Amino acid sequence: MNNDPFGHWPDLIEPDPERPELDAAFETFLRQNQTKFFTIALNRLVDPRDADEALSDAALVMYQKWERIQAHPKPIAMATQILNHKIIDYYRVQARHAGREQFLAEQPDITYLDEMGDQDRLDRALEALRKISPQQAECWEMHKLIGESYNEIAERLGISYTAAKTAASRGQKKLKALLAELSESEKGDS
Repeated sequence: MNNDPFGHWPDLIEPDPERPELDAAFETFLRQNQTKFFTIALNRLVDPRDADEALSDAALVMYQKWERIQAHPKPIAMATQILNHKIIDYYRVQARHAGREQFLAEQPDITYLDEMGDQDRLDRALEALRKISPQQAECWEMHKLIGESYNEIAERLGISYTAAKTAASRGQKKLKALLAELSESEKGDS
């Protein structure tokens, strides 16, 4: 699997001649974790180009804060938090642009809408879960959608193994309830 879908990771990190050891350590850290970071961004943003943009922005912030990340007891958790903030920033920018633009109404292809119905319902339920319980949503996503183990989740989020497992399990239960609510409300609308 190509971890660099757009072929510009080598250009992402510009060496600082005054801190060569920092650059090498950061590049190693980023390369070791870029697949997981990209998967997290792709899972939340869906479009690989958007995920790549958010990850590039996050990588720049990680580089700027590299000394703090290295000093942190759980560096991956701090880096993941930076990535999550950049994903949220990406959504904010998109919402701002959408508010300023006038879209031409196009008739959507009905077959496409049918295929996307289940995914849309899951997306809406997951968004509701993120508002209700962000940690449960994040643990569930990382475990079920990305395929990370509870140990990996615990390390990334800076929580215990038990907390990661419990949050993912509770997130699963709440997500099922939210999906059921959405299905019921859709039945009532039709």
